[in-house]
Amino acid sequence: MKPEKAHGPQILLVDDNPTNLQVLYQTLEGNGYRLLAARSGKDAISIAERAVPDLILLDVMMPDMDGFETCTRLKANSRARECAIIFLSALTDAREKARGLELGAVDFVNKPFQAEEVLARVRTHLTIRELQKQLRKRNEELQHELTVAQELLREARDRTDGVFLGNSAEVVRLRHDVQEAAKSDETLLISGPPGSDHEAVARAVHHQSQRSSRAILCVSCLSGPPGSTPSQQRTGGTLAILDKLRLADGGTLYLEGVQHLPRESQRILAARLGALSDARHSPGYAEPNVRMIVSTTRDVDDELAAGRLIPELRRALPLTLDLPPLRARVDDLPTIAPYILKRQAEQAGRPAPILSDESLKRLKTYRWPGNLRELRNVLGSALATSEGSILEIGDHLLDNNLSVGSYSLIEQLGSGGMGQVWLARHRLLARPAAIKIVREAAVGTAGEDGHALRQRFAREAQATAELQSPHTVQLFDFGVADTGGFYYVMERLRGMDLQRMVERHGPVPPERAIFLLKQACLSLSEAHGLGLVHRDIKPANLFVCRLGAEYDFLKVLDFGVVSRRQGRETMEAITVSGMVLGTPAFLAPELISGVRSFDGRADIYSLGCVAFWLLTGRPPFEGSDAMAVLMQHSNVAPLPPSTVSEVTIPAAMDALVLECLSKDTSLRPPTADVLWQRLDKLSVHAGWDQQRARRWWELHEPEMISKA
Repeated sequence: MKPEKAHGPQILLVDDNPTNLQVLYQTLEGNGYRLLAARSGKDAISIAERAVPDLILLDVMMPDMDGFETCTRLKANSRARECAIIFLSALTDAREKARGLELGAVDFVNKPFQAEEVLARVRTHLTIRELQKQLRKRNEELQHELTVAQELLREARDRTDGVFLGNSAEVVRLRHDVQEAAKSDETLLISGPPGSDHEAVARAVHHQSQRSSRAILCVSCLSGPPGSTPSQQRTGGTLAILDKLRLADGGTLYLEGVQHLPRESQRILAARLGALSDARHSPGYAEPNVRMIVSTTRDVDDELAAGRLIPELRRALPLTLDLPPLRARVDDLPTIAPYILKRQAEQAGRPAPILSDESLKRLKTYRWPGNLRELRNVLGSALATSEGSILEIGDHLLDNNLSVGSYSLIEQLGSGGMGQVWLARHRLLARPAAIKIVREAAVGTAGEDGHALRQRFAREAQATAELQSPHTVQLFDFGVADTGGFYYVMERLRGMDLQRMVERHGPVPPERAIFLLKQACLSLSEAHGLGLVHRDIKPANLFVCRLGAEYDFLKVLDFGVVSRRQGRETMEAITVSGMVLGTPAFLAPELISGVRSFDGRADIYSLGCVAFWLLTGRPPFEGSDAMAVLMQHSNVAPLPPSTVSEVTIPAAMDALVLECLSKDTSLRPPTADVLWQRLDKLSVHAGWDQQRARRWWELHEPEMISKA
């Protein structure tokens, strides 16, 4: 059977007058239309139901059934109701024309006909008809695409919702944090260890927000245009982000692994985030209406310290949502593991087996360095080799042999340019500890050979071990790992450092700053008395925790770049391959140059920088890069903290902070003991005590102190 030959638009001509039909036919003939004719309303309805014409030219004045009645019946017919109708009439009364349009007609052509007018109106309405058909088709396609996308989204949410399963304190907090984050339009940072389903959490925030009816677009900050070079990929990634901002208008844009963007791209992103924030609070809203969510797979403070995240971008991320590692919520495994196993079995087309009790015990005692992603891999591997109704998780699937010295590594707590920090446990004493592993390759660039490195790190470990102050982190052990790196075993602390505290909760009142700084002075006083200078005092190395019944107990961390005085002589500033050891934002001027000597007053200067940070929420000097900051430390007088702080600072404290920040070392407090005494004498409105400290932790960080 031959296929039906395609034809142009169909037009039905309806008139009881044969002459009028002939005139219309001759007018339209030869223009590519397929012409049909009817001499009554009844015939018109019959033909329209069969042929479904694109356009009907319908006479009004006809016997038996006039054009108005015919139009009414055509619009009531399920097949003919979409046909466009143009009335043909000698009637010129406006009320009659209005009646026809109300019945569903699209136009009127007055008799006697003018050929040009008829052709023009026919072409216009056929064009409109074609555009309407195309629009309906496109809408149907879009509806189909939307249905498919919603189904894929439902499946994706089913696969990843495991991150919210369980009833542990950590997952309850996570669900609460997601609900709170969904109420805001501010940029959100999701921070957590690798494999913790960052994207699933970002999608949950979006779908619980007022933007849930619009799209969430996801961009990996590691990806770029296909086939491009690494350099082009990084540039392309920035362009992709800017393009996706426009596409995500009204919805959410999620950036995965924002720390992988190059520094220039991070600056561009920080500026754009600032513009989006300003636009949300300004009339007109010129910027795209987009909620931004970004993620890092390492601790954001570690990324800052390692230089992978620039300060401008960190400041542009006002909200933070921390994901707990799986090791912290092992009580949820009896709920999570069967759920994941059921999903994987469904995809494999087989009934879901039951986890044996012994396997569940193994899962709960494992450290899960790869978190939920590793759990899925372990269950998938076991499922692939299992055929029975009971699933066993063998020891070969769980690497419980990762250890350093006498300690088993349980969970990675953080990482940086020099190495990693792990939660560990002594294999015999079961004592928890924190182990800092320093990669030999990370410091090998300093130009020292392996032997010299071992000697230097051994000296630093021995120096730290001499310190007995309760405000100095305790060092349990030191050694060389099998990989050739070095490791320090320290006491395990629960709490947060001063950098994170201020970033989360803002500047502290002067009385609390005094309370914390005095404790740091006690640690430094002992170190300086033994001839040791820390050289890297900064908020990230001052850790506040609960210790027994005491709150706001401060520990000085990381004597990793400590230097020892030789006799009574001061030390020369140590640089390695042109690199100054220390953190630029908190570095004393005498440590910047290799010419000037230094002593414990270098730590006093850094502690002054910390005081400035605690009181204002910013370091005393800021710049576009590290060199600009270092130059200000050397040449620019700092502002009094009270001029840039939102809290009221006593004049005496203002003066003491500026005294600590003197470029001339002789103008600073000479020792940590003297600084402690000066801080102790400062008069503030209300002192900070254990009762206030405990109330603060219970209000702001209850889950943190409950673990202590």
